[in-house]
Amino acid sequence: MKRFYSIFTALLLTMGLQAQTLNVNIGNVTYAHSAAQTGDMQYSGNGSVLTIEGKAYTVSDLTSITIDNSTVGDSAVSVTYNGSSAKVVVSGDVAKYLTVAVSGADVSITAADDLATEITYTLSGSSSNGSFTQTGTYKATVAFDALSLTSTTGAPITINNGKRIKVKLTGTSTLADCANGVQNACFYCDGHTEFSGTGALNVTGNTKHGLTSDEYMEFKNATLNIVSAVGDGLHIGQYFEMKSGTITVNAQGDGIDVGAKKKTSENNGQVFITDGIVTITTTGTATKGLKADSLVTITGGTLTVTTSGNAYYDATAADISSASALKTNGAFTMSGGTVSLTSTGSGGKGLNVTEDIAVSGGQLTAVTTGSVFTYQTLDSKAQGVKTDGNITISDGTVLVAASSDKASAFKSGLLFRINGGNVMGIGNKKITPAASSQQKYSQYTGVSVKGSSTVTYNGVSFAIPAIYTNTAANILVSSPSI
Repeated sequence: MKRFYSIFTALLLTMGLQAQTLNVNIGNVTYAHSAAQTGDMQYSGNGSVLTIEGKAYTVSDLTSITIDNSTVGDSAVSVTYNGSSAKVVVSGDVAKYLTVAVSGADVSITAADDLATEITYTLSGSSSNGSFTQTGTYKATVAFDALSLTSTTGAPITINNGKRIKVKLTGTSTLADCANGVQNACFYCDGHTEFSGTGALNVTGNTKHGLTSDEYMEFKNATLNIVSAVGDGLHIGQYFEMKSGTITVNAQGDGIDVGAKKKTSENNGQVFITDGIVTITTTGTATKGLKADSLVTITGGTLTVTTSGNAYYDATAADISSASALKTNGAFTMSGGTVSLTSTGSGGKGLNVTEDIAVSGGQLTAVTTGSVFTYQTLDSKAQGVKTDGNITISDGTVLVAASSDKASAFKSGLLFRINGGNVMGIGNKKITPAASSQQKYSQYTGVSVKGSSTVTYNGVSFAIPAIYTNTAANILVSSPSI
């Protein structure tokens, strides 16, 4: 112990010569204390405990103490992965609040309840068998800096603190979880996430969801790619807001599933798309491309959804669940942007809404090719745009192609009104807008519509996808020129 005192005293004398950093090393964890902030360093417990910036170190646990000329930022933690190991550096000002555990490349950091400073956790490096778990009760930032992290035992990223988590992306990062595990998602956050940055994040969910945000999720500027997910691509508990950037989802479950778990919270169960690009592909039975428990509001950006799963008949509930490109239990409102919905599975639906549909701008294209799914006395027709409420189109462009098998381009439980815009609906059944519509329309019957062709009537053109064919279609067209 006397030898430790003499060495430490010499280090302190050296440290006093110029602004430097005191590094307290315990295994693969370094606590970096700035010379300008260390203040008095005290021994206690007969010299068995050394306290620096409020952090109490058991002397027998120390691997080494070194001094260098590195710069220490405040409220910062860096985790660098290197194969089967990980190195953690904690800035001295927050060291006393954090409990850090490193086992191989598995890193777990728990913040004390009295922490009142936002910490930035920067993750970098690569490991094929590692993870990062952060637990606490105060908001935080998690920065991915060209990180490649795969877990063979569970989720590579788990955030447990129920607060706002900023996720910043720099460079290209990749996450993958293990198959047949018990984890909810490859990237799990028990809180709300706000994504930003100029980088990209690739996520593979081998057990269930790609990414789960138990509360809201906001996204701007960055790129998120759900490479594949056994469950949902994005599973969100409160609301989803796309402000800018690019999101691509490939999932066997729902593409983006937004629930209403926070019963008293604002925007509960809602989806907002104001800008950016969202592309969703789902392949599972009865899956939904974009699913919301409440309202969907689109004012800009580009949304492209393709579902190919078949309908599913639940014999116990005596009910049919259909695949839908977009499904909401509230209203659908569109005033700008471009929306393309394609559903090709048996019984698939394009836009399936329980309340009102209102389009006042932008371009909406919905194509369904699934044949009628019939089981016993129940069926689920592949309608183009379906709602139990009103359909009101007042501006923009709306192009709909419904299945050639007993399907309607527009199906409303109440009124279908066209008050403006450019509209073309193609389907098997003839549809007639409500008498209260403010814009004139034309109807054409027995039209042969072939895939990869362009159908033009009354100044409205529809580039038909290659997958669609209808040899005897009924076509509704409405435009200001009629």
